[in-house]
Amino acid sequence: MTLIGTRRGLSGLEYFQRVLAGEFPAPPMLQLMGIRLVEVDKGRVVFAATAEERFYNGTGVAHGGFAATLLDTALGCAINTTTPPGKRFTTLELTVNLTRALTIAAGEVRCEGVAVHVGGRTATAEARIVDRNGKLYAHGSTTCIVVESAEVPNG
Repeated sequence: MTLIGTRRGLSGLEYFQRVLAGEFPAPPMLQLMGIRLVEVDKGRVVFAATAEERFYNGTGVAHGGFAATLLDTALGCAINTTTPPGKRFTTLELTVNLTRALTIAAGEVRCEGVAVHVGGRTATAEARIVDRNGKLYAHGSTTCIVVESAEVPNG
């Protein structure tokens, strides 16, 4: 069964609750990046990841794309948990603010995403990446459009 087929008939919250419970595999991008879902509620998700050396750029710190991917994941999934069956979303805008370099020395970081507004057609969310001591590494926001599943191509 495809990822889209797995989600069919489920709300976004139901889908991510099943991912968290281990009933469904995490989406492939999360598996690739070592990003783990650790909490999920309607309009709120928390992911955990470690900035391993495989994500480093030439300056010896995690590439900004690592933090951007973690933020984008939490932002989109926070919105996704509010969508009913038959609805999907796609990103219109993604803002990423990198506040300090992220390395493996930070240990496991957490990224909490929270839906701020979910309307009939648009949705917004905010997210923050922090270490175990609450030190901020990055924060961001997104604006998404909410559509019928058929409006977003599968390929």
